[in-house]
Amino acid sequence: MTNSTVLPADVSMKNFVATDSVTKSQQSPGKKLSKDLLSPGHSGSRHEGNNSGDDERNLLPFTMHKILLQNGVKTINDDQVLLAESAVWKSIEKTIDLFIPSTPAERKNMRVADLGCLEGGYAAEFARMGFETIGIEAREDNLQKCNYVKANLPYANLNFIKDDARNVGNYGTFDITLCYGLLYHLNDPVAFLRTLEKCTSKMLLLNTHFAPERDFRYNLGFLNKYVIGPIQKRTGFFESQKNYRLSRIKENEGYRGRWYREWNKNEKKEKVEKLLWASYNNPKSFWLCKKDLTHALHDIGFKAVYEPFDFTGDLFPDNYTDFQNRTMFVALKY
Repeated sequence: MTNSTVLPADVSMKNFVATDSVTKSQQSPGKKLSKDLLSPGHSGSRHEGNNSGDDERNLLPFTMHKILLQNGVKTINDDQVLLAESAVWKSIEKTIDLFIPSTPAERKNMRVADLGCLEGGYAAEFARMGFETIGIEAREDNLQKCNYVKANLPYANLNFIKDDARNVGNYGTFDITLCYGLLYHLNDPVAFLRTLEKCTSKMLLLNTHFAPERDFRYNLGFLNKYVIGPIQKRTGFFESQKNYRLSRIKENEGYRGRWYREWNKNEKKEKVEKLLWASYNNPKSFWLCKKDLTHALHDIGFKAVYEPFDFTGDLFPDNYTDFQNRTMFVALKY
């Protein structure tokens, strides 16, 4: 079993077989399917279907991506909408149809990368659209789910790789790059965006938290961290915006934002590996302010950046951007 697979830039994915060791989630800090969606603290549901087969028995519960598999099994057994039918996926699909050639002949020669792909749901949808698709995932538990999804869908153009998403440049250039729930888990987000600019030829789809410019709670230091924050997490008392217990406004890589604590810097690697909704290598991450994020995207080479507003209503509640300080961006190279 290998720890990572590196392909030369000119190697097609068509003949690539995913390894048995693929998985990582640098998705959002936790989940509830309400106002706390994708916030710290989370539990998921087990997938439907029988429990035959070693691969299925060894899977941890799917936590976010409800996928309808070829055999009729759904990966999450609750009333959550299928990812393929959700407003967020429909928004992505409409954006792609607006800017990217739509014929099967054209799309089969175009490449998509899903970074920190969690359970493989978005990658599977890109493959369904006809794109040559890879998901890059660092955590073993997540990638086992990705390979389970691949094994139960009819898409030869869908593959998963076990690696740190920071190494995406090792896999060549992509027409479309999806970075959902990953950027705010990094301590060097601007450096990572530069990497994405170099390996993305047409479109970057970005879903990320951003740091609020003004929030008095984050100027209170220990009082917010150990008193206000825990009370609001438990009760929601006077919480018009989610309290992530961020730092004061700081500058990092030349841009403003706030620091977020992911895990204890002395944490054992084995425990970090099991933190499926946290960063992978860095104990704290830097959330860019919204203006600084858009400025950074322009500064590093994207020609146009816009924010869609049609992705809420089911998986993401209508107050998602205001309450979670999180939104979607589309960055174009032309």
